[in-house]
Amino acid sequence: MELLTSHYALFKGEHYAPLNGVIIRYIVSGQGPVCLCPTPGWGPSLVMYKNSLHPLEEYFTMVYYDTRMSGRSSGPEDPMKYTSEDFMKDMDALRNYLQQEKIWLMGHSSGAYQALNYGIHHNDNLNGIIAISAIAGRDSLSGEELKNNILKRAAKPRQQRGAAIFLGNDTTNYTLNEQVRLSLPLYFHDQDNLAVFAEKTGVLELSEKAFRYTNASKNGSELLFPLLHKITVSALIVVGDDDFICDKISQSDRIHEQIASSTLLVIKNAGHYCWIEQPEQFFEGCRAWIKEQEKLSYN
Repeated sequence: MELLTSHYALFKGEHYAPLNGVIIRYIVSGQGPVCLCPTPGWGPSLVMYKNSLHPLEEYFTMVYYDTRMSGRSSGPEDPMKYTSEDFMKDMDALRNYLQQEKIWLMGHSSGAYQALNYGIHHNDNLNGIIAISAIAGRDSLSGEELKNNILKRAAKPRQQRGAAIFLGNDTTNYTLNEQVRLSLPLYFHDQDNLAVFAEKTGVLELSEKAFRYTNASKNGSELLFPLLHKITVSALIVVGDDDFICDKISQSDRIHEQIASSTLLVIKNAGHYCWIEQPEQFFEGCRAWIKEQEKLSYN
């Protein structure tokens, strides 16, 4: 039965894997070495990534997956079973389920946090990491940068309401969908790209329960910076130069500094969704780095 499961596990299309007491939904697409791409964990489903990151399927067999409780994956009854460690165990269980000795990891935002956290603890199981708009924890520097970035946007018409929410000036008890809708303009360098985002990613699916569990378990609250030196595989750190929430100064620069084997790719005139705002810069930069890794592996 195990051999039969592993035979079909990487067939193109949608799958459901029983892992660690939950059911993880994943979609396989592309060709090449296996690359896992988790959702951030706080609510979004895999749809936005599957719909917009497909150019990288030329180089990888992409395995986009809904982390526990997000999208179509099930989750635990206990909100305390939603920690960073639980996510890391799910990631490793999926690697084993797919019968892969080593994998690539790609993650965006809190998904990149998961990739980095896995790399710290399971470096030997990796071929490499692509961390997009990455975060490695919140501290005084990141708090200062976040506040400054929000204040820069607070007077801009389309970003005022989102800024008020982040600054605590708007204390309305919004649903997750309402909060994301009001805050989304903050995540873009060019407000016209909100329409491009909607067109390229499709309907934004969000899980209120995943959001509640994230807060209850303090998922992603651990500071990774002191441990990043344990990652020795090649890593591409990608950041938009106008990302307000996972900024270059407090996040990507320090991640790059701590991982000796990393390369920093800065996308100009882009916010948190840098591959949406500047697709040519993003995908060409990724392609060049991937091809360099392929050359190194042949030597």
